[in-house]
Amino acid sequence: MRRTVVLVEDLDIVREGLRSLLEAHSDFEIAGEAGDGLEAVRQVERITPDLVLMDLSMPTMDGAEAIRDIKRRFPRVKILALTAHKSLAHIRGALAAGADGYVLKNTTAPELVRAMETVLSGGRYMSPDIPEALLEQPAASGPAREQPSALDRLSERELLVLRLTARGKGNKALARELCISVKTVEKHKANLVRKLGLRSASELAPFAHEYGLFD
Repeated sequence: MRRTVVLVEDLDIVREGLRSLLEAHSDFEIAGEAGDGLEAVRQVERITPDLVLMDLSMPTMDGAEAIRDIKRRFPRVKILALTAHKSLAHIRGALAAGADGYVLKNTTAPELVRAMETVLSGGRYMSPDIPEALLEQPAASGPAREQPSALDRLSERELLVLRLTARGKGNKALARELCISVKTVEKHKANLVRKLGLRSASELAPFAHEYGLFD
């Protein structure tokens, strides 16, 4: 029985290469594709695939947040992070979000297939290019604090507004990117301030950085 896969990658040429590679493999079926985290979540909602190949650096919603959202709602879906990022922060962020494996984009086709098969069978796969000693290092000083339970009460849109605010986007830029009015952006921010127990919207960006919601 072929295992269904959703490809999540914002670069078309990379996604096309992955599609060609996996279509030649009889064990996998490309059931969906996405170019950003939000679309990835929508594809998983529609398909409920066996596996998601997830890039980390993407527009709109990054890979770590998409992983977290998918794992919260579809815990049985396996997720393999496929990225060029080799930093400890990215690795720990992806694994903390719920990724079942982490593979670098300089991998070979056989290794990628082996990684996919490993996570599909219930194991965890780490790229051989990532030294075990790196993963054993203690967290750097000033790590993100444990996320408060208040985050669980945020809607998907509110969490997105929080992340984009942390990236320095003003109300007008947020409104344009999300295709909503400035007034609606202000309403989302007011809800965030209330739900997170903050004093004003100016505290949203520092809050997101403190709790590791912004990379």
